[in-house]
Amino acid sequence: MIELLFLLLPIAAAYGWYMGHRSAKKDQEDISNKLSRDYVTGVNFLLSNQTEKAVDLFLNMLQKQETENEIEQSSQFEAELTLGNLFRSRGEVDRALRIHQALDRSPNYSFEQKLLAKQQLAKDFMSVGFFDRAEAIYIMLVDEPDFAEGALQQLAVIYQKTKEWKKAVNVAEKLAKISPKDDNIELAQFYCEFVRTLPADSKENAQQILQQALTVSPSCVRASMMLGEKFIEQKDYQSAVKILENVLTQNPDFVGETLPMLKECYQALGQLDNFELFLIRASQASGNASVDLALADLIEQQDSRASAQSKVYQQIGQHPNMFLFHRFIQYQVEDAEEGRAKDSLVLLHRMVGERIRQGFEYRCTNCGYQTHKLMWCCPSCRQWEKIKPIRGIENQI
Repeated sequence: MIELLFLLLPIAAAYGWYMGHRSAKKDQEDISNKLSRDYVTGVNFLLSNQTEKAVDLFLNMLQKQETENEIEQSSQFEAELTLGNLFRSRGEVDRALRIHQALDRSPNYSFEQKLLAKQQLAKDFMSVGFFDRAEAIYIMLVDEPDFAEGALQQLAVIYQKTKEWKKAVNVAEKLAKISPKDDNIELAQFYCEFVRTLPADSKENAQQILQQALTVSPSCVRASMMLGEKFIEQKDYQSAVKILENVLTQNPDFVGETLPMLKECYQALGQLDNFELFLIRASQASGNASVDLALADLIEQQDSRASAQSKVYQQIGQHPNMFLFHRFIQYQVEDAEEGRAKDSLVLLHRMVGERIRQGFEYRCTNCGYQTHKLMWCCPSCRQWEKIKPIRGIENQI
């Protein structure tokens, strides 16, 4: 609604002039008063969330304004531009296109005004999925200093939708020069997406690009995980361990995602004791259920089931969660004697396990979207790096 209010400011300006001009003519006072009342009514519709009624009213006012030709040229341009935007907001993109194209072609308006018309025309094309036409306009607008940043942002959106990641990287790099960021998440993710499109024999180039992703966004967990995979493919396990363990510093919620790769590296290096030390450190730092379960599995493998059980009891007391509780019941079932008590524990273990299986593994912390697969861009809110493992962000029972 706020956006609509801003869109309607040109109408207010145009009508301010209109009513001031008409109020000088005594025989038109009634019309001026009616226009004023209509404008206030339209604003009240917006404030009461009656958007459709407000849009209809303002459209009628603008169309009447055009018919009577009672406003100066600059106000006329603003009014028509707003009229096109209102049509687009209602989904009547064909009418918006006609208006904005007419403004762009008209010889009556300045070069700067036509740039504004082109910008709105590109938005019209974007709204109906004509990305190639919108792209052509935005590429032209990149050369105009006042429009460059917005045009680059929209080009990044287009290339993300069309999965043209090399182009996305190029425009994001240009945008970073115009508007630098300490942690450029979007550019880092574009680098990662681009690496996925490279042929298998481009390992060295891929590593350089992933290192660049970490340079522009030091918190990019995805780049660390992909770089770790590249090192493992080359059997450079020590480098893989270094980069993967850094995830604990980047974002502890994702440390569970690195554990299979880390275990593979430590096994290849013959250093499972060091893997245990890392798990202990990660457990203390993150309270991540995946870490606690992996630590219990390793203790059982390296020592005994009794030691693993003792560790689970300790961890569930410090930060209880559904996953540890499920393992806790499993130990109780294995220790219980045959009878009704054990049958009850088996039933409880099955119920908790079913609850876990029915749940999602990942959730977007921005919009709440849930999924069974880790996605780096939320398909619902289109935000990067907002989807996180539930074991990392929801530990408490």
